[in-house]
Amino acid sequence: MKKILSILLLPLAVTSTQSQAAPELIPLYPEAVKKESLAEIPPFPEDERAGPQSNWMTVLHSGEVTVAVYESTPVLIEIKEPFPYDEYVHVLEGEVTLTDLDGNENTFKAGENFLVPKGFLGTWNMTTHYREMVVVETNAMMKAEGL
Repeated sequence: MKKILSILLLPLAVTSTQSQAAPELIPLYPEAVKKESLAEIPPFPEDERAGPQSNWMTVLHSGEVTVAVYESTPVLIEIKEPFPYDEYVHVLEGEVTLTDLDGNENTFKAGENFLVPKGFLGTWNMTTHYREMVVVETNAMMKAEGL
């Protein structure tokens, strides 16, 4: 996995030899990301979740895309408004089950990846303590968050 991520990120570090500094390469090794320190963030609104929730997050990179690590206590979240952007997810710990409005259910465990498509409606059930690394398009995320 390390080699694949390094190969995928390598073109980002290539620039001209003129006065411009090369962008910094950001390794996204799952084992290192699992240990990343996170800051507590507010829970999902009460009308969108079944039961109490604590969650944490940190942003690893923000450019054209944002890469963040998110963690949550077990909770069922109802996605009531169409998901505002595509979100790539790499599950670091725990598991999550996504169920769409037609009842199609998919469970993803540590080490697995999935994409939540823009427009998704349904539930997001973190059945155990859960940690993920996500990648989203920054402008779409900022617009959805009202920033």
